[in-house]
Amino acid sequence: MSFEQSTSQDFSTDGHSYHQTSGQGLFTERGGCALPNHRLVIISLGTLNAVLLIAAVVIGIFCAKGSYLQAPNSAATPLILEMNHLRNHSDIIRAKLEAQAALARERSSHAKLKLQVKQTMTLTDNLQRQIEALNTEKKNLHSNKTALEQSCGRCPQGWRLLKSSCYFYSHHESNPKKNWSDSRKNCISQGGDLLVINNLEEQQLMIDNFPKVGGGGSWWENGFWIGLTDVVTAGTWVWVNNVTEVETMYWKIGQPTRAGLQSGNCAAFYSYTDNRGAWYNGNCEDHRYNWICEMEPNKQT
Repeated sequence: MSFEQSTSQDFSTDGHSYHQTSGQGLFTERGGCALPNHRLVIISLGTLNAVLLIAAVVIGIFCAKGSYLQAPNSAATPLILEMNHLRNHSDIIRAKLEAQAALARERSSHAKLKLQVKQTMTLTDNLQRQIEALNTEKKNLHSNKTALEQSCGRCPQGWRLLKSSCYFYSHHESNPKKNWSDSRKNCISQGGDLLVINNLEEQQLMIDNFPKVGGGGSWWENGFWIGLTDVVTAGTWVWVNNVTEVETMYWKIGQPTRAGLQSGNCAAFYSYTDNRGAWYNGNCEDHRYNWICEMEPNKQT
């Protein structure tokens, strides 16, 4: 039906006359004008209603989608948390296993390294002992070389050149111990005589070069006869070169003695400390000791 198809009707009431136009629902007093722009207002209202309707639909759809999206998220939250927990737990387990494997490798490497260090230390100790033995041998060879060079042709075989004299130290393995008289005879037979100590320097030289001897019995039984006696006059000690010894600091403490097993008129030498005192007396004929001979070296040519 078109908005322009309408019917009109005239009627009067209360002394007024009205004109009705059907289809528009508007009344105008006869002789008056209808409302202006009524079509524009109707269109505007219709448009507004359409917009509101569309907005309501959009809002409804949006809310529906929001509810649809929100509901599953709310239900899935515990599952997501559990999944994250399991994922983290799996990462922890994996990290733990990797750490344990790395630790096992490190322990194995440490054990191998420890074994290598032990083997190296053993090898080093063996090498150190060999070096010490070689150094000792080198020192002995050098000492023997020096002694041989110095005494070559100057001292008889078996004698040692110390400073300016040749010395012979008997060894009971090859030369049985003797009394004082027989010991002196042996020295004379080799071209020398029993040791005569002339000064402190020679006393210290004998102490420094005293041979390390061993054997049973008392210490004084391991001594060496020297060329000093008081046979002629008791208490007056005279060397075999007829020089009287007046120094007393070379005697051991309590020596010489006239009592006990050590009493006698012949002197012997024994050093086991760094003290200057090394002399003691013994029985010239009854006691058997080693002996020390001395002679002048041959002149170098």
